[in-house]
Amino acid sequence: MDTKFQTSFIPKAPIVQARKAKSGISFFLLVSIIIFFVSLGLGAWVFLEKKILIQEITSEQATITQNKNGLISDSNTVESIIDLDNRINVAKALLANHVSISPIFAFLQQVTLQDVRFNSFTFSSAGKDANGNDTVGVEMTGVARDWESVASQADEFDLPDWKNIISEPKLSGFSLNADGSVAFSFSATINPQFLLYANASGANGAGATASTTTQ
Repeated sequence: MDTKFQTSFIPKAPIVQARKAKSGISFFLLVSIIIFFVSLGLGAWVFLEKKILIQEITSEQATITQNKNGLISDSNTVESIIDLDNRINVAKALLANHVSISPIFAFLQQVTLQDVRFNSFTFSSAGKDANGNDTVGVEMTGVARDWESVASQADEFDLPDWKNIISEPKLSGFSLNADGSVAFSFSATINPQFLLYANASGANGAGATASTTTQ
């Protein structure tokens, strides 16, 4: 006998429809967007900081260069001042050791009597004195009105006022001229310190004014 089975399927519960995907942005996408914008902000901040740092470095370099140029300029100024000071010191040394003849003429003008005149003048080194100092010799020829004038001139040269200027004054080589005047030679040693350029005014303050006689 044929047996037929009739099957039927009746669901006991209604079929649940598949849930629809939630709409909107997922959590991971949101995090990614946040990270992106943070990274973008950090990049912009780093860029700005770099730009500011470059500007500061450029400014500092300009300041350093300016200060360096100022130091070089100051150094040149200091070197110029030192060089000028050295030149001045050398010039002072040269002037201090420079020998001037003019004080001798000023001295002779002061001590020569009115009745005496000198016709020649010789200026030369006289070697060294007992202390090892250089000495200067002067030789002259002159004419006095008479013997008394010669003696007066000799006394004038021997005055203590002139000991710091001349030493060993000597009159010699006397000869009587037809008109009664007396020719003579004169020699003496001059103090070198008296002839230094720095002491050129020494002749003016050497001593009292020379005496004069009128015959």
